[in-house]
Amino acid sequence: MPENNEIRTPREGAGTAPEETNAGAAAAWPDISGVPTTPVAPPGGEPVWPDNDLAGVPTTPVAPPGGEPVWPDNDLAGVPTTPVAPPGGEPVWPDNDLAGVPTTPVAPPGGEPVWPGNTFPWPVPPVFPFPPSSPYSSQVRFLNASTNGQDLDVWIDGRNIFSGSTFATVSSYIQVSDGFHTVTVRRTNGPALYRRTLSFISGEKVTMVLLDTPGGITLSRVSDMGCTNIPAGYGCLRVANMSYSGSNYDVRTFNNQIVFGGVGFKEVTTFKQTAAGNYTFFVTASQASLTGFAELPVILLTAITGGCSACMVNDPIMSFGISVRPGRVYTSYIIGNPWSNLYRVYTLES
Repeated sequence: MPENNEIRTPREGAGTAPEETNAGAAAAWPDISGVPTTPVAPPGGEPVWPDNDLAGVPTTPVAPPGGEPVWPDNDLAGVPTTPVAPPGGEPVWPDNDLAGVPTTPVAPPGGEPVWPGNTFPWPVPPVFPFPPSSPYSSQVRFLNASTNGQDLDVWIDGRNIFSGSTFATVSSYIQVSDGFHTVTVRRTNGPALYRRTLSFISGEKVTMVLLDTPGGITLSRVSDMGCTNIPAGYGCLRVANMSYSGSNYDVRTFNNQIVFGGVGFKEVTTFKQTAAGNYTFFVTASQASLTGFAELPVILLTAITGGCSACMVNDPIMSFGISVRPGRVYTSYIIGNPWSNLYRVYTLES
């Protein structure tokens, strides 16, 4: 405390104290240029500490997406990764590579389902020459009425659909797609006798008749459509002359009534309603142009049977029988000629 109760101001009491300067402030803090700093670990790396620079500090490698986790001192070269199963394959797991893992085979579009342990090939479905029945196809069959003594084959677009046919043989109906197709008739294992591009119309049903010509073979088309509205207890019957050029026939009943008159070569009559039952008809040379005649509009058993022995048909060329069933449709083809000993009536149901 000052003597004699002397009062001093703070300024006077600090008169001899040194003033603060920038030089004095610098001297108060040590120089940090020689002090090592702690390096900062990179993202995902190991922490660091003083006197340990990054050059000697191992970093943890980052596992690839979908791989195994990694740890210090274990580099990726020795770390197995989990293989990824292919789409649709079996799941995989560590230590089991894809070489030993069976994969599930995928069924082809429209094929059968498959399962592990069952391999291809599957049985191939049968291939048909032509498409199945559809609104865009027609039905066609072939009747061999040729008397040339040769076996004949019929081809459509290079496919054999009627092989080794002889006189009075017929194929089944086959489906032919709508449009144009090349029809070829050839001797079996021999040359072609007929080749034409023909049109086939969807929904139609036809019989193609093989006929002789001086130079080979021709085809005559017969429509098998019609006679669909048949009364109960009745069928339908018609006649087609596919014998030889210049021929002309009447078809008569037992009592000499004309059922179909004046049927010329390649002519096909209209259908007639025919009561169900068994019939015998007679084919004669046509006399329709010599006398006026009236055909039976409907064929009835009661109209063509009787006990008159004088009603026999004179000089018939041939006779044929037919059993008519209700709701069925029939065409009786007169085929062949008298000089070949191949002469007959061949009745087909359509």
